[in-house]
Parts: sequence; structure tokens; C-alpha cells
Amino acid sequence: MELDELKARVNADEGYTRLNGMEVTELSPGYCEVRAAVGREKLNPHGIAHGGLLFTLCDTAAGVAATTLGRNVVSRAADIHFLHPALGGTLTAHGRVADAGGHMACCTAEVLDDRGEILATASFEMFFIQGPGQADQGARRTSSVPG
Repeated sequence: MELDELKARVNADEGYTRLNGMEVTELSPGYCEVRAAVGREKLNPHGIAHGGLLFTLCDTAAGVAATTLGRNVVSRAADIHFLHPALGGTLTAHGRVADAGGHMACCTAEVLDDRGEILATASFEMFFIQGPGQADQGARRTSSVPG
């Protein structure tokens, strides 16, 4: 899939991307920029942007960055560090592929505010899948835990 097609597909998503007001604004191989405005509905009870929004921006930027390599992905593992509160304005996340191999891609992401201050940093392991809802062969496991 061409990068313009990927950008259009993500931005046309009627689900979680739209619900969170996110927009992919820039793509290149192994890189993605995503933006979202902080509105009242995205604030936590303390009056700052909910950490879930920052995580979602990082996850989306990292996942789409990995998808620029030509395969769909899902997040396998993530680690995020919240450095400063997001008080409003527009947040920008930058996702980058650090390394990619057979079934996995290692990615990093950061979220910045309007002033360019880094609010959060994150790292992700992304798992390559065949297509929407179809994991690579051998990726699905059944639990041995009863219940």
C-alpha cells in the first residue's frame, strides 16, 4: 500500500481514530506523525489530558510507522513514561521504527505539546499480521487455563 493510501485509510477510520480526534499528518517509511486536539472531553478529573490519550497517540504513531513497511501490525507490548502533563492545545506524536524483522517491529514514540515540550515517551513491540483480524500463521494460541 502506498503511503498516501495508508494515510487516507487511517484518517477515514470511523472507529477509535475518529473517536479520539486523531489525524495522521505526516508519513514516510518507518515514520508517522499523528495529532489530536485536547478538548474538554479528553481531560481527566484533574483538568489535564488523560494519560490514555497520550498512550493512544503513541500507540497509533508507532503502529502506523510500522505499517509503512508494508504489513499490518498489532501492539504486542508497550512501555510509556509520562514526563509532563498535557494542559491543552494540540498534541503531536512521532512514531519511528527502530528495528523490524520476521514477525516483529520495535518502535518508539513521543508526544509533544504546542511548545515542543516532550510530554511522554514510549517503546512498543509490534506484531506483524496478515490483514485485519488475521494473525500470521502460528500467532494464535489457545489458553490452557480453564474457564
